[in-house]
Amino acid sequence: MRRLIIGAVILLAVASSAFAQDAQKVLDTMRRNFTIASLDVKIQILQDAAAGKTAASMGPLFQQAADFVADNASLIPIDARFNQLAAIAAEQIGVVKYTAGKDSVWKLFSVTADTQALTKAAAALGIVGAGDPDTVANLNRWADAQNTIFSAGKTPDLAVLVSVFKAMGSLGDPSSFPMLFSAMNLGYPDAVSSVARDALLSLKGDFPAMLGTVIRSRPLEEKKLAFQMAMDSDKLTDDQKATVAEMTLDIGLHSGAPDAAGKVTLRELRYAAAAALGARKWSHAAPLMIEHLDMTVGEYDKALVDRNHLLDAISALGAMNTHDAAVRLTSFLVLINSYTEKGKAYDDQVVYQVLNTLGALGDKVAFDDLMYTQYLNYSNSVKKAARAALDKLKW
Repeated sequence: MRRLIIGAVILLAVASSAFAQDAQKVLDTMRRNFTIASLDVKIQILQDAAAGKTAASMGPLFQQAADFVADNASLIPIDARFNQLAAIAAEQIGVVKYTAGKDSVWKLFSVTADTQALTKAAAALGIVGAGDPDTVANLNRWADAQNTIFSAGKTPDLAVLVSVFKAMGSLGDPSSFPMLFSAMNLGYPDAVSSVARDALLSLKGDFPAMLGTVIRSRPLEEKKLAFQMAMDSDKLTDDQKATVAEMTLDIGLHSGAPDAAGKVTLRELRYAAAAALGARKWSHAAPLMIEHLDMTVGEYDKALVDRNHLLDAISALGAMNTHDAAVRLTSFLVLINSYTEKGKAYDDQVVYQVLNTLGALGDKVAFDDLMYTQYLNYSNSVKKAARAALDKLKW
């Protein structure tokens, strides 16, 4: 029995070796014939190679065909057979997973404008470009350029765009996130946007970090959309959402905008981030929340924002529940009291919010100024609120 098994193994090895030798011979013959053939015959050779029993070993032939088309790029516009050749070569490089041909496929992608050839090339790159940073970078740049074209009011080849988005999703590189995120939100037809979204969700890596890349580096409208996506996502924990919101608030506080519309968007981004942090009582962000209150007070005084934004900023800072928050709110109370002493009444709702928030914090740093509030020319209800806040202080 043992001899039979050994004999079978030897026969299998001999057969495999013979098949490999035959496949190499077929490949060599095909490549030689391709070199000397006319265009029509070249196409037939590729079709035969793809359909033959040795198709899996024909990668070098398909790459040779791709290089032939790229080397004769100037003839592509005047002879459609070059595009047919390109489409077959690119498709088969993907089918046989011939990774050595990836650069040749990209050359094809760069020299033709034919939809079929481009879609086949993009699909192949999604297979043979796995793990190759150059392929990923090339596709990212191309997709970014098409997004720019679309933003300018022109329509790119949507069939090719879909094929590229699918390839980016297959490759799964996180560096593709900004381009796919833009594509989701630019206003492409639903079928295109849906493919971009599916590709984005297929990317590997740290999802919060990828959203953070958009928030840090992309235009204001995209920052806003990325932040909202983070807050709505079921893929992020509450702590991860708070971390994204903290970064977003930092950007909202320390970024500029070139025009009035941009400034409004930046403020909206800041308010949304502060609200998210307040809702999660994210004390790590207390220093930023103090800056946010400072900026909001200035905006309110200049009538750039309404009272509700200031009330929210006070409440959100109080939610940090830190001594520094109590110190800042106490200094705000000092400012309000100084206005009152000079006969300049401050909005009662704002005063109530400060007093109630200081009471909720219970920090004795506010004691002196809460006491003093009771002696100023406030209404009885404001004085009552100051007394209630005093009663809540912890000693």
